[in-house]
Amino acid sequence: MKNKIRIICGLLVFTLLVSTTSWFTSNASAVTSDSTSLDTVILTTKIGNGKGEINYSDSMQGGGEGPEAFTVTDDDTIYIVDNVNKRVNLYQDGKFIYDIDTPYIVYVRSIVVSQEMIFLMDYDAGKIYVIDMKGNLVQDIALPDDMESYLMQKLYVSEDGNVWLYYENNYSGNISKGINYSYLVSDMASGKKTCLEGFTKNKGNTYTVVMEGTNSASINSNSNIKLTTNELLGNLQILDVDNNDCLYVDLFEQIDTSIVFGEYTVRKYLGDKCLGIASIDLENYYFMPNNVLEISEDGGLYQIKCFDDRIQVIRKDFVTFENFKSNISEIKKEALEADFISSSSNAVAETINVPNTVSETMDNAIDCCLLKWTYTANNAKNPDSNNVTTPDYLAIASKPSDQVGIPYCWGGFDGLDTHSSSSWTSFLDAMSKNIFAGNIKTSSGEWQGGTAGFDCSGFVSSTAGFTSKLSTTKLASSTYTKSISESNRSIYDMYVKAGSHVLYYVGTSTNGISSREATTSGDDKTKLYTRSMTALSGYSLRRFNGW
Repeated sequence: MKNKIRIICGLLVFTLLVSTTSWFTSNASAVTSDSTSLDTVILTTKIGNGKGEINYSDSMQGGGEGPEAFTVTDDDTIYIVDNVNKRVNLYQDGKFIYDIDTPYIVYVRSIVVSQEMIFLMDYDAGKIYVIDMKGNLVQDIALPDDMESYLMQKLYVSEDGNVWLYYENNYSGNISKGINYSYLVSDMASGKKTCLEGFTKNKGNTYTVVMEGTNSASINSNSNIKLTTNELLGNLQILDVDNNDCLYVDLFEQIDTSIVFGEYTVRKYLGDKCLGIASIDLENYYFMPNNVLEISEDGGLYQIKCFDDRIQVIRKDFVTFENFKSNISEIKKEALEADFISSSSNAVAETINVPNTVSETMDNAIDCCLLKWTYTANNAKNPDSNNVTTPDYLAIASKPSDQVGIPYCWGGFDGLDTHSSSSWTSFLDAMSKNIFAGNIKTSSGEWQGGTAGFDCSGFVSSTAGFTSKLSTTKLASSTYTKSISESNRSIYDMYVKAGSHVLYYVGTSTNGISSREATTSGDDKTKLYTRSMTALSGYSLRRFNGW
């Protein structure tokens, strides 16, 4: 099902800024926001498997897969990672040049180019790949054992050409945000750990983000930037620093409702002075990446737009601080109206309480994500090649091999003690009886016989203690759950989009939230994950009845 995401875009408001706005849309080759700004589409490419095309997974069920990483170099070459077709596409002057096959990647979330080398941050594999312009794999750098792949933020290039990994130092499962550090990739390759707190770029300057409350933060460097929002501060992230020492940050101000509503902007600073503001349109996305923005070395701001029939890269212009107008009050009004309509439409006479407590649900979810099992050739005998597809990470796994986590299986309900078929009692029992592990063919209808694992709602239903699988539509209804505002959010509340996806909220991260979920995004299984708040646009925040 093709679900379009709609969100109203406006502005994060400073304490000193008087609120007034308009917002941008981007459906045409040139996008006008007002008389002072013109956004330009510099690339349009088709969806598919052909040369120059980029693909999505067969549906957005389970989170879906698509292009999460792109960059634009100073010679205006655009690099986009095609996670589905396992390649990197290069474009120039709006035209496809060539592609580089990368069959070894799982799910790349960041790409940079430096000194004639391409660096890929594979989020799910916990690796950084270095390839040359001919596609040769030069280095395969694994994260150290004491670093978690889900805490990888992005790659960036410093003034001297060194590549750094921006990483959140945090403990697995910690519900509070960690602190971002930069790790020198070249040292990681040799087993060293050269790191600095914050984002380091030019002349040894570092930039650190300090959250000071639910609606305030500061960015500390050679100057001190103070930020205050009228509503909740959902995201605040350093994007980059250009050759002129201008700092770029993206901000997502979130309305305190059960539906993820907000406004997304990028700010450009020199010292503590805001030179310009760009509004980021999140309308009409078919696939929503966690990161939709990139800054080039010369200070160009670029946005990737993922429609149902095409992908575009847009160069965005900034409006001066003095000329930018805010529409935050109108955004809040519409968000509250949408929240009220959603709550009213879900009203029913009877409610059903969840069987398990929060603590029991948490323990079950963790155990599913850490479940150890052995993958054998007997678990890889496809029962129906037309309707069953092997999860990506198992497709490249050796047989036998030790695995962790329950594989994604469309329609599946096979957990610690739940099952999709009476022929087995649990996922481990299914594996011992040579049942096929997983199925990511989400367009095939309901559960396919002879397969075992979890889909997103199966994972949530099973860990919460239900004896049958609830759909995402049921999990989004007041029969089983109730609406919760962002300010009242607790661990193991759910973000859910009816007919699409559901996940557990397990804590905050420096770029959104940490989650536990069964997803088709990358490493197709139950896992600890992170999602930006912008990627959750349109989702509802809900809590099981009885909690």
